[in-house]
Amino acid sequence: MRDLSEKELLLLSNYLYVDRSAKFGTIGDMLDEFRNESGTITAEKLGDLNIGGCMSAEECADIFREMDACPDDFKKLCAVRVIDDGGIRGVCFANPDDSSGATVVFRGTGGSYEAWADDFRGEYMKATDMQKLADDFVRYDCGVYENITVAGHSKGGNMAQFVTVTNRDRVKACVSFDGQGFGKDSLSAYGVKMEDSSHRIKSISGDKDYVNIMLNPIASTREYVSIDAGGKSLSEMAVDFHSSYVLYKSCNFDETGRIINLSRQSLIMTGIADSLKRLVNGLDFLPGDGNRKATELLGAFVSAGLTDDIGDEKEHLKIEEAIDGIKKYLADLSGLWNTSYKGGVPVAYESVYFDAGIMTESVAQLREACCGVEEVMDAVSELKYKLNYKAASRLAVETLLKKQEKSLKSSAKRIAKHADTLEAVCNLYRGCEESLCSEIAGTAFN
Repeated sequence: MRDLSEKELLLLSNYLYVDRSAKFGTIGDMLDEFRNESGTITAEKLGDLNIGGCMSAEECADIFREMDACPDDFKKLCAVRVIDDGGIRGVCFANPDDSSGATVVFRGTGGSYEAWADDFRGEYMKATDMQKLADDFVRYDCGVYENITVAGHSKGGNMAQFVTVTNRDRVKACVSFDGQGFGKDSLSAYGVKMEDSSHRIKSISGDKDYVNIMLNPIASTREYVSIDAGGKSLSEMAVDFHSSYVLYKSCNFDETGRIINLSRQSLIMTGIADSLKRLVNGLDFLPGDGNRKATELLGAFVSAGLTDDIGDEKEHLKIEEAIDGIKKYLADLSGLWNTSYKGGVPVAYESVYFDAGIMTESVAQLREACCGVEEVMDAVSELKYKLNYKAASRLAVETLLKKQEKSLKSSAKRIAKHADTLEAVCNLYRGCEESLCSEIAGTAFN
């Protein structure tokens, strides 16, 4: 089986957003289902076809026409293995006349709550549930094939990268479109394998895409295509900047199907990527279970804003559970969060509200206390110095002072640690609040 071009892989990544892609059969047979009497594929012929990826029926018909214009061996590709369960969709395409290889393509989130939440769990988990399902699919369902090429858009691109790392003996190449990276725990668990696999992974993203910048990239080659969404509303631009269809329409291909109109990542997204990196690094250094609790809170807010498949009541419940988790974490860590203590930091569950102002004041008080302890430490050090000259029982007194100095240092370190933790949580909440205001416009992105 010949290697599919970047154009063909991107077309299949768009196709995976259509429920019809999970049916067995050839691409040519699928295309024939939607032709009119003159043989043309039109939006009207798509009927009640369930289309995801924020694509309209006309855009989907356009993708089908582009697929129809591909070489005959592309249209002979047959869906021979399918997974469409557990929040992921993956299809293994192979040529019935050539068993030398196969192409596996994964879909993006599909707009479900659990799929978006699974994206965020990649920050603190070595491998998420959906990444494991993707690995099982390639390892076992597609185990009969060798020389596999994998691809996918958004979350699909992330899963394509993951299976490339975990199936190095079988996967020879990966193209990730707008796919996000991996968290610190994943890098630690698969570090050597990721380094060994990176040369087989190419990342292609829109220059203003906001998903590929999440977490840590592992692709050795990262390319960008300029996306123009001028004159549109904020919600429309947000969709376009992460749309697999818009990415395809923005690409120019050479005669081999390779993208040739490459650009650079926009300066705005580069700046946001740097900010996200600092935020993720802050999460990584939260003591104890802080990373998981904070990430679950962030994931609950964003997933609830971007999806509507589980209902408002369940979304509200998941947010409450995440807030309870971060509250208990802070209570266990510092003892400062106590609703019975006057001056504590309250949480109003009904409005999902968090008093960041009081938290900031608490941080300032802790910083001030830390400075006070350091002043006492300086005074003790000065007293020790003077004792060298004036104290007759210098050894006994110095022993006591050293003990107190050690205790003061320990107290200062604990206070500074609590202040750092509270400040990180406060910054995390403010970052969530600001990003939600600008990024969530009531549309489920992929």
